[in-house]
Amino acid sequence: MPGRSAYPVFQTIPTRWRDNDQYGHIYNATYLELFDEAMTLTLLGQGFLAPDAPLLVVVENGCRYLAELSWPATLQIGVAVTHLGRSSARFDMGMFDGAAPSPAALAHFVTVTLDRDTRRPVPIPDGQRAFLETLR
Repeated sequence: MPGRSAYPVFQTIPTRWRDNDQYGHIYNATYLELFDEAMTLTLLGQGFLAPDAPLLVVVENGCRYLAELSWPATLQIGVAVTHLGRSSARFDMGMFDGAAPSPAALAHFVTVTLDRDTRRPVPIPDGQRAFLETLR
């Protein structure tokens, strides 16, 4: 199981009261929202979300739940790129409860870079690729 050293960057995200379900822990779909937010925060400011940039679309994701989390908590979500193709990338992420050494959940997101007009795959722009390399 990957520990903190597997992730070159972390995002801090507090849980919210509404994240809990009727069983008193974070609702399973909320985990994916939190992972998506961590990935988006990591890419923000790197040209991925610019209005003239190619689209970055999630084509696959998955989550493995390892330990229960609930509000209130301050999560540390580690982000790493584990595959970088011509137009695609795989992000692997770990969700840690505060400073815990082991993750409470693991997720992966596969993205494809698309042309805004044709919606067809295009190569990842050089500047974006260079940033993604820093996350490997």
